[in-house]
This record gives sequence, C-alpha cells and structure tokens, in this order.
Amino acid sequence: MQTKNTFIYDLISGLTVSFAALSLGAAFGTMSGRGAFAGMIGAAIIPLVTSTFGGTRIQASGPTAPMTAVSALVVAFAYEHFPDKTLAEQFITLIFLLNAAMLILTGLLRLGKLIRFVPQVIILGFMNGIGLLIWADQIKRLFGLGDKTQISGSLTTNIVVAGITLGTIYLIPHILKWIGLPERIRKFVPSMFITIILGTIVTTAIQVDVEHVSLGNTVGSFGEFVAMLKNYFPSSSELLTSENLKLALPYALQLTLLAYLDSLLTSLVIDKMTGEKTKQEQELIAQGMANGASALLQGIPGAQATIRSVLLLKEGAKTRLAGVLVGFFALLGFLVFSHYITLITSAVFVGVLFKAGLDVIDRDFMKAYIKNKWSADKNRNLQLIFIIYSTLVTILWDLNIAVVTGTSFSS
Repeated sequence: MQTKNTFIYDLISGLTVSFAALSLGAAFGTMSGRGAFAGMIGAAIIPLVTSTFGGTRIQASGPTAPMTAVSALVVAFAYEHFPDKTLAEQFITLIFLLNAAMLILTGLLRLGKLIRFVPQVIILGFMNGIGLLIWADQIKRLFGLGDKTQISGSLTTNIVVAGITLGTIYLIPHILKWIGLPERIRKFVPSMFITIILGTIVTTAIQVDVEHVSLGNTVGSFGEFVAMLKNYFPSSSELLTSENLKLALPYALQLTLLAYLDSLLTSLVIDKMTGEKTKQEQELIAQGMANGASALLQGIPGAQATIRSVLLLKEGAKTRLAGVLVGFFALLGFLVFSHYITLITSAVFVGVLFKAGLDVIDRDFMKAYIKNKWSADKNRNLQLIFIIYSTLVTILWDLNIAVVTGTSFSS
C-alpha cells in the first residue's frame, strides 16, 4: 500500500511538472537558435538521466534559461564561423560534448565542494545578468535590433501577443482561485502550458499573419533521425583541428561553469526542503552524462532547474521516480505533439521567455534592501555593489569573468 501511495504521488507530480518542462524546452530550443525540436529533446532526455543517476534524490533537470543564453551564443558563433551547415552543427555538438566531459571531470576530481567559496551576492549578480540578457535577446527579436532578424509579421501584433502571453501566465492562477476551483485541483493546472495552448488556438482561429515557431533540425522517420545524428556527430577532419578546439573550449567552459552553479545551487535549495544532503560529485557526473546524451541526440544542454525541482517537491514527489516521469511524460508529449509545435506563433514563446527571464532575476534582495532601509548599513551597501558589479560584467563581458573576479574581489 505504501508503495502504491508513493507511486501515485510521483505520477501526479511528474505529470504536472512535465508540462512546464516540455513548454520551456520548446521555448528554450527556439531561443537557442537550434529549434524547438532540440529543446524538447533536452527536456525529455536530461531528466531521465539525472533523476536516475544524480546525487539529488528528488529533482528536475533540463534546459534552463542561463544554459540556453550561452547555447544561443554557441549556435550564433558556429553558423557565423562555418558557412557549411553540417560543419556548424558538428561544431555545436562538439562544444556540447566538451561541456558534458568537463562536468563529468569536475565530479571525478571532487570539485563540487568548491561551490561554498562562491559568494551568494556574486551568484545573485550573474543570475540577474543572465535574466536581463534573456530580456534583451527577446526585445532584439521583436524589433530586429543588432544581429537579430525581426520576427516576421506586424510588430504591433507580435508585441500584443507577447504581452498577453506574459500576463496570462500570471493571471490564470488568480482566475482559477476567483472562480472557486479548490486548491487541491488548482495546483495541478500548469498555467504556462495552458497559456501556450490558448494562445495557439486563438492565433490559429483568427488566422493572425505572424511568424510561427520552427522545429529546427527535424526528421520524418527514425531512419532520417539516425542519419541526422551520424551527419552532425563531430567527426569531420576539417572540424577537428587544434584551432577549432581553441575556439570551442571557452564556450564549453562557460556552459560547464553555469551547469555547475545552476545544479549545485539548486541542490542546496532542495536539500533545505528535504533535510537531505546532495552527493555533489554524483550530481555533476550525472548532469554531464545527461548533457552528453542530449548532445548526441542533437538536443541542447541543461542543468538542475530550481523552479521545476521545487515544484516537483511541492506537488508531493516522494522518490526518484517522480523526476524520471518528468522526462518520460516530456518524451511522450514530444512524440505526440511535436508536429503541432509549428502552430505556435513565435511571439507566444517571446512572452514565455520574458517569464523565464523574470524567474531568473532575483528580486528579494532589492525588496529587502528598500523595506529594511539597508542603505545605512555599510555591509549591505557593499553587497549591493558586488551584485551590481557581477550583473554588469555578465552583461557587458562574460559570466566566467563575473564569477571569478567577483569571487576574488569579495574575498
């Protein structure tokens, strides 16, 4: 009976979180430049591996906003540097595989304990920087600024669709509460997933003439998929040169640092909620294995996702099976719904990514700073300076520089 009750909790929580995982996976895949297909691959494969082998017993890993922000830089650089699509895709896969190998190496070298040396204020700063970069990227897509191609269709329509999408994600829980839906039911309604469906139905019904989401590297059969995997595996002698490896390593290092911080910081949050202690080295190795598997299948890399992991626990997850089911249901949804993804307008995913950027940005420190009148406190002012410093360095230069220099200066 106990096992049956545990399974029911894991089943419901896994199903609930899978909606958010699949929705964000498709959105992050689009943002990365590799297409929704790649994001959904990551959303399905990564949690299957990490939940099975990871050091945090109950968790939900997958593509995250910070990892996707760097992945987008990788994809843009690859296509700029390699005019040939096959070489560009092989270069992207090479970087993602290097990231996987580096993560496994950090676990084998037992470097997980180094997380305690990174100050919280530096982490808050670079996460704020990532959140702002996501917002900047979506604004560039809407208006066609910088090196971004503007989303086709009416600018006004795209802005309205994105704004309504963002507002609806926040509004749905309040509407459900207002109509009197019991909390035990309300908590299982995925507002982001419902918003994407509603937005797709409305824009399709009224035939809005705007750009739709691209699946990216997609295939029509299993044979074509296998052929694509072989074609995009980094095996070309033209690609595997010392010069290209030098170009790939900095990007792989950025992804590794982000996955390291994202995963281990999330594990600390989960540990506080469960009273358990993550096996950090095991977590890093599992995340490396997961990112490697995703890369081989032409997906995008990820890390342990804070919001999805917390949601999994709040929905009553009891065992590792809950995280595995997140991946299973995401995979099932991917196989069933992937052909319908192209019905979603690009502006809907812009709204979803605005929400993702907001989730990354920390607002608690500034609220406390203002509410508690910390401006008279020298230590709090110093903390604020370090947060602003690491935010600006992340935006203007590089997140690796932000973390390393910020940690050094604060020490």
